[in-house]
Amino acid sequence: MIKFFKLFLITIFFFTTGGQALEVRNINKSKIVSQASYQVNDTNLIDDDHAENLLDNVKDLNQALNEKSNEIKEKNKNRSQPKFKGAEDIYNDFSNSVVFIGNRKNKKLQGMGSGFVINHKGKLKIITNWHVVDNANSLSVWIKPNKMVDENYLINQVDSYSAKLIKVNKTKDLAMLEVEKLPLKLKPVKYGKFIKVRPGQTSFAIGHPEGLLWSFTSGMISQVRPDYNWRYKGSRHKANVIQTQASINPGNSGGPLFNKDKELIGVNTFTSEGENLNFAIAVDDIISFINEKPKPIGKKKSKYIKKKEKGNTWIKKKKKKTSEKGSINLSDAKEIDYNQNGVIDAWLVDENNNGNYEKAYADQDEDGVIEIVAIDKNEDGNFEVILIDTNNNGNADEAEIDEDEDGKVDVIAYDFNEDGEWDKFENV
Repeated sequence: MIKFFKLFLITIFFFTTGGQALEVRNINKSKIVSQASYQVNDTNLIDDDHAENLLDNVKDLNQALNEKSNEIKEKNKNRSQPKFKGAEDIYNDFSNSVVFIGNRKNKKLQGMGSGFVINHKGKLKIITNWHVVDNANSLSVWIKPNKMVDENYLINQVDSYSAKLIKVNKTKDLAMLEVEKLPLKLKPVKYGKFIKVRPGQTSFAIGHPEGLLWSFTSGMISQVRPDYNWRYKGSRHKANVIQTQASINPGNSGGPLFNKDKELIGVNTFTSEGENLNFAIAVDDIISFINEKPKPIGKKKSKYIKKKEKGNTWIKKKKKKTSEKGSINLSDAKEIDYNQNGVIDAWLVDENNNGNYEKAYADQDEDGVIEIVAIDKNEDGNFEVILIDTNNNGNADEAEIDEDEDGKVDVIAYDFNEDGEWDKFENV
């Protein structure tokens, strides 16, 4: 099945390995450090034919999908929206349980999202998405005011609470916040059961789409999808999810999804290209996360960075053992220390010696193993294809395609069984 995914419902930055995020598309603009002098494993990551076939597949696929999309829109254009009974009670009972979350970096708001209040061990806590709070220096929380205001007024004129991040599960894209002296009048949500969620049931979402505070939407549950995988730039996630037609948009991330019985059944998390394709992490994963033992929160430093902090002026990367296929000689490549932490993490290759780089290699987690190869076939400075080896076994199982070469990812492809055939494509 082919699906097309947007980014998460809140804008967050690419993960970092050191001082500066390793953005593969900007490698060819980086400062050259030195000439390379060692070899790396042979890998299917640099199969040029594989990359070219991928581009052809995407072009053919896009044409077919555009035709199908127009057909669906034509069939649905006169379809009326169903009316729901009892929705007003859900909003009246639980809108005050929903909070507005501000993600601050260097004292500036870099993103906003939603969250909701739970009762955990007799104390009020807040549940939201991990991607809502990721990369924040501090977190601000606003509760629903007595009189409705707009987003700017809320941020600038209404007092907020300072929140502490106490637990995260990046895989499930969940986070728990603690706020001192939250008003006791806030009503914690009550939990439904994932096994009782069925397609055709009605669901209700509360959140802050596009900064429209405490918006209330409803829609039919389209499907339940156990052990579902999705991704956002440098992060990959897996959880039980609920597919719903309840309208959600950027700003809804972390907000609650209710059933008709006023029970929490999910956390609104991401949306798809297409009509009413919205997804929430299921309540059973939320409860499991709530009961998890907290783990230390903080970014781990690689062993190379630790060595550098102890006084090494330069860190030599270990040679990767050659495979049976042989090895790739990077002696003519240009080395780059992208994040300037003393570790070589990227290489540029000019195969025809014309001053333009056709390929770029990247070791984004600085473990001495190349996971990414970017290809610029026409040497115009934009990488058409970026091949990714997510499990470090030498085979490309993911690819990012910039079809129109505007420097932005248009399509993501997956080769789940790593047989050279792309199994799934997603629009970004």
